[in-house]
Amino acid sequence: MLTKERLRAILELLPPRISVLLENTGDEIIRRVDEIRLRAQRPIAFTMAQGDVFLSRDGGFQSLPKDAVIIEAQELRETFLGLCRHSIYAYEEELRSGYLTLPGGNRVGVGGRTVVRGGEIASMAECSSLCIRIAREVKGCGDFALAYLHDGTDVHSSLIISPPMMGKTTMLRDIARQVSDGIFGAGGKRVCVVDERCEIASCHQGVPQMDVGQRTDVLDGCPKSQGMTMALRSLSPQVIVTDELGGAADSAAVMNALFSGVKVIASAHGTDIDDVLRRSDIRALVEQGAFSRYFILGDRPGTVKEVLNESLNLIYSKDAYR
Repeated sequence: MLTKERLRAILELLPPRISVLLENTGDEIIRRVDEIRLRAQRPIAFTMAQGDVFLSRDGGFQSLPKDAVIIEAQELRETFLGLCRHSIYAYEEELRSGYLTLPGGNRVGVGGRTVVRGGEIASMAECSSLCIRIAREVKGCGDFALAYLHDGTDVHSSLIISPPMMGKTTMLRDIARQVSDGIFGAGGKRVCVVDERCEIASCHQGVPQMDVGQRTDVLDGCPKSQGMTMALRSLSPQVIVTDELGGAADSAAVMNALFSGVKVIASAHGTDIDDVLRRSDIRALVEQGAFSRYFILGDRPGTVKEVLNESLNLIYSKDAYR
């Protein structure tokens, strides 16, 4: 749920004339926005589940960019500097990854000219676009999945498969919280969230802005493969939660955790099981029996379409209940 406080924090990020226009737009419409995209000398765009819309001059939304409100280059520069608290240098480490994480958990992707030193991206300069991704905490959105994920007093290692913008990170966050705090009468587990993209816990200055549970440690901005290894060495987790597996190193780290007796709950981009099996890294995990539950999301954000077991047999289908 996007509370009024979170909504106010988002509006305060925007140029004053834009936030004034949006204040005249009904809260219920703004609450449906997933991303706000600011591009220099171009119309302001809002990404919703149904597609992109643009801000009209009367403060409403329109489907076409013609005659929509345009953000000036100077306004964009001032917004960028404001997000960096007028010190780009202080935020160089985050900008190297192309985004900023703000209080409240909202994340801002940055487009512009990259500063390269020694063949590596050092920072970002001359901002040309900002993508404000609105963080949503939906407590209880993982309830349905948890009914299949829990295994007596333990949990199944699981993979959530989802196209972009279908709520996999929001669901992972809620699963981490509930596994950490205790589900279905079972005691809570020690959970480590390896949050490479800073989206699950949305830490700001080391403090999670989202509720990921009372027994949860967070490795923020840490590469997944290294983070899982670090967690095993120093944090003694019972469950590791991480987002968007990709590459052989991530797969090897997952197997290392499983061999250490730690359960892994992760996600991967894809439309269905066949889609992710085309990737050699995911296929290797499946063939080694890494996961005993697969959750396929789709149709609309947060909806579980299918659940598969370790043998890839269907144990739930949304279509069967229509």
